[in-house]
Order: sequence, then structure tokens, then C-alpha cells
Amino acid sequence: MPLLPEINRRPIVFLYPGQGSSPQGILQELYQLNADIQNTIDAVLDAVDSVVQERQQQGHAIAPDMLREVLLTPDTGASLPYGLNQLALYTGAVALSHVLRRSGLQPKAALGESFGEIAARECAGNVSITNGARMACALNDAYRPVLNQGSMLLVNASEEKTRATLRKINHPDLALATVNSPTHTVVSGSHDALQAMIDATQPGTPPPRKLNIAYASHHPQHTGVQQEALRTMPGIPRSPLTLALYSTVQQRAYTVQDDLIAGFIDNTIKPCHLPNTLNALVRDIANPLFIDLGSNGYMARCVSKILPGAQTYAPLTQNAIDLRTHLSGLL
Repeated sequence: MPLLPEINRRPIVFLYPGQGSSPQGILQELYQLNADIQNTIDAVLDAVDSVVQERQQQGHAIAPDMLREVLLTPDTGASLPYGLNQLALYTGAVALSHVLRRSGLQPKAALGESFGEIAARECAGNVSITNGARMACALNDAYRPVLNQGSMLLVNASEEKTRATLRKINHPDLALATVNSPTHTVVSGSHDALQAMIDATQPGTPPPRKLNIAYASHHPQHTGVQQEALRTMPGIPRSPLTLALYSTVQQRAYTVQDDLIAGFIDNTIKPCHLPNTLNALVRDIANPLFIDLGSNGYMARCVSKILPGAQTYAPLTQNAIDLRTHLSGLL
């Protein structure tokens, strides 16, 4: 859709997806558009790298400049150290947000799904770039004890059908993790539990797809992860929200009465529900324009399924020529 004719007439909502996609090379074409964009992205990379450097001095494996290599060069297929994938997804979303806001696109609200809520909080003024990076690292640290003990599956089925399948399988380690759209859900569990879900796929139905996540998030058994995150995250500095922040685990916008850290950490043990969150959002904000800050436009496609006729845009799915056309009138 043409973006520029819409921006002055519509409230803008930035969409921040969770994990599952690859961050490899997602900023490469954007970075090459002009010097102003390069400087904006460099500033974000430098800020996050300052956190990487302080953690490296504490013995963590991720080194400075790894983020730059992941985000700005093509996918080589190399395996990434634990935590780099998540930190790169956070950094990519924050960098794109800064480019868009610098170009004049000021959101009225930010909607974060699961891990994407950290980058959404940066947009909403709750955390700085560096403190958002510290939140991402703290979450990775909390999950380290359950690393490689489970994962997540993207299921081509409605919430109702997925719940029916879960009841039929009746595996104690299998849980509904997210409802993404009327046709897509995610389940979480141990490797054996996920295999049981795959084996239960009906003939002629696309099989579930394993996501690139090294642990089972949104799982009710992970109270230990929840408690560790509750121990470490409250010490990370935060500020009051400067715009509406919608959470798919809370299925609504946060209010001044909410504990924002506990609300985010609910993602460790509770499911997310994008349809319910979007329905709450459009009751609050009329006729919004949704901009997906993810690498593959998946959230924009989910919005289109949940809210038929909604206007969406996914900048990182555009080629360099389209990006240059859309941004040149704003920068």
C-alpha cells in the first residue's frame, strides 16, 4: 500500500513481533539507503554494544561487533551464541523504530508480542536503548537453566482446533503459547511433547513448523524462570510510559496501576493473544495504520487476518528501491 498519503491522517501503531524469525541481514538494505539512516542505526548499535561489552567483561560469550555483523551482512548459516539471536532482534526493531521516528513517523501506540515487548517499551519511553538491551539479556539469563530442554511450534490451526488437539494429545508438557491469528497458533513444550503435536497433524494439513527458539516460552511449568526474572529485572532503570503500550500477554494496554515488570515477565508462564489485544486496541484508537517492525511482515499479515481491511505496512519486507521511495520524502 502507498504509505506516504496515509501518515498525516491516521494514528500510527508500531508492531513489535516476538522471536522465531532470523535477524541475519535484516538491516542491510536499510543501512545502505543514505548517511542519515546509517548514523541512526550506528547510534543504536553502539548503545547496545556498550551493554555487550560490559557483559563480555563478566564472562559472557557475545562480543562487541557481533550484532553489527549479524544485522548488516547476509545470512551465512553459522550458528549464533546463545542470546545473540534475541539481542539482534531487539536491536533491529529498535533501530528501525528510530529510523522511522526520525523520518517523521510518530506512533500513537506500540504493541509488543512476547519478547518484542522489550523493544516496544523502548519506543514507549519505558526503557532506554541500553536498559532494554539489559532486559533482553536478563531474560536470556533467566532461561539458561532450561536451555535446549524444549522449544515452540507454529501451528496452522485456529485457537479452537489447537486447544482440541492439545486435549486429545493430553501431554503434560504441552501448552498453548500464543494465538497469533484466526489461522495460526504457537504451542510450547518439551521436545517429546512437540513431537507428539507433530505426529497428531491430520493428513492433508500443513505440519507445524519448529521455531528457532532454544527454550519453551509461555509455559506454565517455568515458574523458576519467572522467579529469576522477577529477581533480576526490577533493578534495571525504567521511566514512565510516554505513549500507549499494548501487551499481548496482558491482552490490553498497560495502565498506571500496573506493575510493568511483573506484567512483562508474565510472558514466561502465560500465553499471548494477539486477536484479543488488537480488538482492545481498535476500541481505544480508531482507524489506525499498523507498521510491522519485524523482518518478515508476519505481524502485518496477522493483523490483516484479525482486522480485515486494516492498513498495514512492513518496511523490512520492501526492497531497497521501495524503501528509498517511501523514506526519501520524509528524511
